[in-house]
Amino acid sequence: MGRHRAQRPAGAVRSGLFALVVVGSAVAVGAVLMPDGATTGAIGVAANSVECTQALRVTAATSFVPALDALAPALATGPDCVVLDVLPADGRTAAQRAAEYDADLWIPDDGAWTGRPAGLQPASALDAHPGATIAVSPFYLVADPATADRLSAAGGWAGLTGLLGAGQVSMAIRDPAGSGDGLLPAGAVGEAVRTAGPLAATAALADAAPAVRTVSGTAAALPSGPGEVGAVPEYALLPAVRDGSTNGLRVVATADHTSALRYTWVPMAEAVADPARAARLDRLWEALTGPGSSGALAAAGLRRPGIGLPPGSRPGELPPATAPLFDVLEPQRVDQVFATWYWHDRRVDVLAVVDVSGSMGALADDGGRPLADTAREGVGDIAAMLPDDARLGLWEFGADLAPPLDHRVLLERADLGAEQRAALAAELAALQPRRTGSGLHDTVLAAYTAARDGHRNGVPDHVLVITDGRDEADPGALSAEQLAEHLRVRADPERPVQLTIVTVGAQADATRLAAALTPVGGRVEHVSGPGEIRAAFLHAAAADARG
Repeated sequence: MGRHRAQRPAGAVRSGLFALVVVGSAVAVGAVLMPDGATTGAIGVAANSVECTQALRVTAATSFVPALDALAPALATGPDCVVLDVLPADGRTAAQRAAEYDADLWIPDDGAWTGRPAGLQPASALDAHPGATIAVSPFYLVADPATADRLSAAGGWAGLTGLLGAGQVSMAIRDPAGSGDGLLPAGAVGEAVRTAGPLAATAALADAAPAVRTVSGTAAALPSGPGEVGAVPEYALLPAVRDGSTNGLRVVATADHTSALRYTWVPMAEAVADPARAARLDRLWEALTGPGSSGALAAAGLRRPGIGLPPGSRPGELPPATAPLFDVLEPQRVDQVFATWYWHDRRVDVLAVVDVSGSMGALADDGGRPLADTAREGVGDIAAMLPDDARLGLWEFGADLAPPLDHRVLLERADLGAEQRAALAAELAALQPRRTGSGLHDTVLAAYTAARDGHRNGVPDHVLVITDGRDEADPGALSAEQLAEHLRVRADPERPVQLTIVTVGAQADATRLAAALTPVGGRVEHVSGPGEIRAAFLHAAAADARG
């Protein structure tokens, strides 16, 4: 069997290997203590391991370790033997732990994690199979019969997303940062409606998040009562079905798309370049992908790539998962999940700057509410999702609104305690379009400069300007080209500011606006409603998290 270690001392890549094998040979059963205190082992493995000193260091998702244990006895025998030296590691920190462990190979529980290498140098050689999927575990939805009927009628993930956003059902998932068990269903909520655009996907995730319960620990995220939907991968669901944990519940296979864990082969460049280590990688690759691999994967409750029914399943245990797979989550989508999920843990400084020029009294593109209403509600939505130790300030702007300035400070940035939230609500309620031009370019520069000057080390800084995008009726104002030059001069890498201009209504001058923000890496987002203003802010937060 593979040896499992909770940590690896620096500099002990090879020197401790043979000593560990000798100690293992002193016991009758090759039992090893797992990080959680459990033991695993097989009679005779230790004796075989004494003869083999060729180790392969593998960092693998905890849910994949049983498959490696199943293969370990055969791998540790023969002239080309390989001893698996395994470090279980999951979620957001797994890549970093693999780097610290000096792993030859990393097997995360989904390819989404490979966009966050954290010091790793994965191989790129095609013959090393980088990025290949070696096992899968599709997700199912679990709910009481009445809720399951609603899910079936809704058609899958897109229907579930709508029900969550409307507050008609709730959902349970594992911690998104802790493993693919949580990341993939959280991502699926946004991906299910992504055809409507990236902001719509992020808005859907943000709308759904308050209705989602995060399950701590390693237990399957089964529903806790009527109206709650559990999102559970097959490897964890089958044992729950068999031990009676799902009695009285129904299992639904989503009809529009299948979300699935995709266990990914990520060899390290240094290991591939070393012929001896590359040969050990090849031996494990053949064992995991060859004709006899199904049995080893089944020991972990996993299957080879493909959809349908798992090997060894009994008739009626699970419905077949036949819908096409979602694409692997891109790095920016992963960051958007985290930006949505963990705001309560994050201090941030925000300056919201709202256009009150006369054109903001126009109706939205669809002929609905005034643009000013969308702006007010968008700022309120952002404040509602921020923790009390975040800071938020509010400006309004229009040409010559407070001569010689085009902006007026309504609230200085301050912690979002009860007093600041009450003051913000009152100021937002009073915001009304005025008979004035916009003064947009001058205000953008002033807001960026104020945020930079007030920057606090270690606290992300955001300026969010909400406007109809037109810099009109403001004689002597900065041109877009002049704005770009002033921003270039004032940018300070030691005091970074995320600058986002959100346009509502017609997208006038959006291209020129985007070009003007290039010197500071700013962005322009066009939105159709207040929920998408919050989504634009989350996009900026995700970019900030990526650095």
